[in-house]
Amino acid sequence: AGGAVGTHRARRSRAKGGMSKPKRTQGCRGSASVSRGACRSCYRWEPRGAGQLRFKARRVAAVKAEAEDDGAVGISQRREVREGPSADLSIIYERVVKLAGPFWTKEGNEDARKAQLKLAGVLGLTLGGTGVSVLFNFLGRDFYNALSDKNADQFWHQMQAYLVAIPLGIPVFIFRDFFQSRLQLEWRRWMTGDLTEKYFDKRKYYSLQGSSLVDNPDQRLSADVDAFTDIALGFSLTILNCVVDLVSFSNILYSVYPPLFGVLVAYALGGTFISIQIGKPLVGIKFQQEKREADYRYSLVRIRDNAESIAFFRGEGREIDMLGSRLDLALENLLKGILKSRDLNFFQSFYKYLILLLPAAVVAPLYFRGDIEFGVINQSTSAFNHILTDVSLVVYQFESLASFSAVTDRLGQFTEALEDKAEDDEKLVDGAALVNQNGSNGGVDQVTWLREKRPSGSKALLHVKDLSLKTPSGETLLTNRLSFDINAGDSLLVVGRSGVGKTSLLRAIAGLWDTGEGKITTFETIDPAPAGMHSKDIFFLPQRPYMVLGTLREQLTYPFEAGQGEEEYDDAHLRKILNDVMLGDLLYRCDADDNDPQKCGLDACMDW
Repeated sequence: AGGAVGTHRARRSRAKGGMSKPKRTQGCRGSASVSRGACRSCYRWEPRGAGQLRFKARRVAAVKAEAEDDGAVGISQRREVREGPSADLSIIYERVVKLAGPFWTKEGNEDARKAQLKLAGVLGLTLGGTGVSVLFNFLGRDFYNALSDKNADQFWHQMQAYLVAIPLGIPVFIFRDFFQSRLQLEWRRWMTGDLTEKYFDKRKYYSLQGSSLVDNPDQRLSADVDAFTDIALGFSLTILNCVVDLVSFSNILYSVYPPLFGVLVAYALGGTFISIQIGKPLVGIKFQQEKREADYRYSLVRIRDNAESIAFFRGEGREIDMLGSRLDLALENLLKGILKSRDLNFFQSFYKYLILLLPAAVVAPLYFRGDIEFGVINQSTSAFNHILTDVSLVVYQFESLASFSAVTDRLGQFTEALEDKAEDDEKLVDGAALVNQNGSNGGVDQVTWLREKRPSGSKALLHVKDLSLKTPSGETLLTNRLSFDINAGDSLLVVGRSGVGKTSLLRAIAGLWDTGEGKITTFETIDPAPAGMHSKDIFFLPQRPYMVLGTLREQLTYPFEAGQGEEEYDDAHLRKILNDVMLGDLLYRCDADDNDPQKCGLDACMDW
């Protein structure tokens, strides 16, 4: 059972009209181009309904996808979603602006003004920190001059000045870091919420599941957003601090000895160039590591969610092998990163320790000739280190920059995929509007859904007219001009062999399948619910049971939200329902680690 078997099944399923032709994929175990079935690690087979299989090609290189059957809704990608790590600075900059901009502007965030004021406060503390550093620089110069001149009075005077400056200056750095962390937390909360709303809007989470353009959206919404906001805010303030430091300390260094400033510029430029050449591969390595770690965690979650199925299959050995294979891929890539980091650390260490000698070696002849005092050597060394740290940001922070580039690419791809799906939805809505106006779909080959209020005295619930469903690739016709009506009290059983399209028909009625032609109308007893809201008259049960992460009450009232139907079910009614279906014993369960009576029964929060 390997890639060859998977390909054979794919052919059989395509013959039945259940699947589309798998396409070539890149990035499979290092190969440049691998055809279907040649590398098992590139594909993921998953249940797609009654007797059908879903083929998911894991794409690493850039892909321009056309509508194809991935077991959900076909997605027509009209523009390229740039996959993989990007080495183009213009692409990275574009994505950073697109991701970061909305939080700081009123168009994207109604609380942008508050965020701007908080950022201004952090910037003020950052400038204050630079002022404190400059103050300590001059105090250090006078302190060591007094020590060199053996001037006891001046020495003790400078000691007192230090003791006063330290408790006054240290809080500036502490509060700067504190408020920066608070601001990053608020940014992360807003950005996560914004992306989550877009992810769930018009069921994009369902559509993207089958597109294979975005892997592990859970990690992108959690770890990647956290890393992006943390690094983006930190780097922005670091760059500002570098600019201010550069202006403040350059004047000091230039006044001590102008050639020393030239030595610093040449040293920093050379170090930056060499660091980029050594560390450039880290960008791709960091990107792949994010993906492979997420794949490994996803495999562990799948085992937890499918533990009983694995136990029935006695598949422990295979699961161990597959987990080991994914872990090996992650660790192999991690080893590449460790080796490349080792090379970069060699250079960074030489670069850093030479700084201890370089400024003193340049100005020492001036001291030996008596042109400068001993404290000036300490002052020039301090100023040199400050400026060199500022202009050597790439040298010291290359690994962090590589990580930032990786998370920016992953979040950028995620938002681009969501935008592409929004364009598809807009096209669908425009087509539906044309149908409502003049009976023509305007060339839009899509199924049209309508919600209408049920006429007085009518028992109509569902009306399907001329429904011709196709696989998302458009290659196979599943239903041909199917028409039927369902009224209140009716029962309808759909039968057929596996792969004939029974589940696809149900998906189309639920609005999850749009490839084909025809019109589906649902009738409701009250004014039709807005798009995305639940109907009071029609309810769908998925093939796979689903339990939410919450209390027993939330399990029973799902998917209704507060104010949308949940208030209709009081505790007595919910208890009666449980007893009617012989599940009354659930009312006596409590949280495993909490016997609080307030967290038992309907309020118990467990892994249901």
